[in-house]
Amino acid sequence: MTKRNIEELSLLDDFLLGSVLSYPVIGPKVCKKMISIILQREIKELHIVPQKSYFGADTDKHGIRLDVYAEETQENDMEMVYDIEADKRGKEELRVSLPKRTRFYHAKIDADSLASGEDYSKLKNVTVIFISPYDPFQRNRMVYTIKNGCVEEPDLDYNDGMKTLFLYTKGT
Repeated sequence: MTKRNIEELSLLDDFLLGSVLSYPVIGPKVCKKMISIILQREIKELHIVPQKSYFGADTDKHGIRLDVYAEETQENDMEMVYDIEADKRGKEELRVSLPKRTRFYHAKIDADSLASGEDYSKLKNVTVIFISPYDPFQRNRMVYTIKNGCVEEPDLDYNDGMKTLFLYTKGT
């Protein structure tokens, strides 16, 4: 990969996104504003960890590196975790594997968020946000919100605290 000047980068570049959102002077403000706009609600104080890594359980197991990991504690003491991923790789095989990739991201974050013996109700709510210049589902939408639910009873309230947002920068 060739080195590029900072002027050639956009927020869809891992380096610039991580650098801006984790920079101590402006990062928390920019990250709060960005998540507030995306989720259309006020965000409380955030603790930001750039490029948080979750290693595999053993040397032959897959790990992940999150671009920007942010935690918010809400008024009811519920902890929210946001993983913001800039994803410019629109290759067909990678695009098709996005649902399983996000499932794996959620699993790795969840596995690390409960102490031994802690009740499942303490599991943090996790929102993974992918921002991409390609359409992940080829429906020309700007926002795709993915949540678990019951197929037989779509109106059943099934809030497992897991949500994934795919933001297509050129969608409508």
